[in-house]
Amino acid sequence: MLSWDAGVALLNPFVSTALLALGLFCMLTQKRVIKQVIGLNIMLQGALLSILEAGRANGTIESAQTLVVSALVVEAIVIAITLALIVNIYRHHPAGRVDDLNELRG
Repeated sequence: MLSWDAGVALLNPFVSTALLALGLFCMLTQKRVIKQVIGLNIMLQGALLSILEAGRANGTIESAQTLVVSALVVEAIVIAITLALIVNIYRHHPAGRVDDLNELRG
């Protein structure tokens, strides 16, 4: 029987890869801007999980945790700016489709 740490070590790479693939699929197939941002967020969580797993495997979990916390702060700022832009998009194009954004060119 596997211990808890061994089970997590086997599961984390699969979960992070699944999150990356799901986020990429969401970004490529969705036409609405907000759904694409959600897909980007899912991809970022998968990348952060893989960074944590790499830190655990190398024995530098403290450095990996520091990097992940820094990335989460930057991600929160980027998501806040992106959501502000999305509000502006929905004011001009209530459908929120990416294909309609070509009309915003000056």
